[in-house]
Amino acid sequence: MPVLVAFLILMFVVPAAWAAEKKTDSATLTVSAQGLIQLAPDTAIVNLAVETAGESFEAVLGENRSRMERVIDRLLRMGIAEERIQTTSFEITPRYAPPPRRRPGEIVEPKPPNIIGYTARNTLKVEVRQLDTVGRVVDSALGAGANRFSGIHWRLRDRHQVYLRALGIAARNAREKAGALAKSLDVKLVRLQRVQEGAPQVLPAPRSFTRTGLAMAESASSSVPLSPGEMQVAATVTLVFNIQPQ
Repeated sequence: MPVLVAFLILMFVVPAAWAAEKKTDSATLTVSAQGLIQLAPDTAIVNLAVETAGESFEAVLGENRSRMERVIDRLLRMGIAEERIQTTSFEITPRYAPPPRRRPGEIVEPKPPNIIGYTARNTLKVEVRQLDTVGRVVDSALGAGANRFSGIHWRLRDRHQVYLRALGIAARNAREKAGALAKSLDVKLVRLQRVQEGAPQVLPAPRSFTRTGLAMAESASSSVPLSPGEMQVAATVTLVFNIQPQ
């Protein structure tokens, strides 16, 4: 066979075979699966504040500082590390006298607002790692001078490692699902074409601190009853396989 003829045959046969193989591989199977880990939180974030009000700026600021110092001292004596006590906000706002009433049709010359007092608020975020002491921490802070409470949030300190475990479970579940579907459909998984990771989800514990609990804390009759419950860490994996008939 002349060389030129053989070359022309190869030019037509090889692309045709490649196209046939590509056409066979074009069918895909897509599966998604979730990996879920439930575990108890290991950290509580307690949000407290000291709010004071009065006519004198210096008096309001001084009282607020004094009460906050007592709160922080009480927390330190309870074993809360200093680096886990953080001031998240501090603000002093003036309080104004209400504007005078005007008679119908009366024209009043505008005047600057009259300051009649001030309100100071100092907010703390306290990280508590011994969960059996959270109730006593709240009791002690309120007893030492904190008078505002905005709730408790449960957390996991090492969420990343927990998420990686959930991600591995999701990948195994997706691969198992793909195998079961392929068997049921009488097809063969040829190769893994694509892997897609879904957005991680860390769902908080379902129970939190309530106003009833706050009233109990203010009475200082007993530690606040708290139940952190469990947190859920979820990962999602999507796998795309090329498939062929068996």
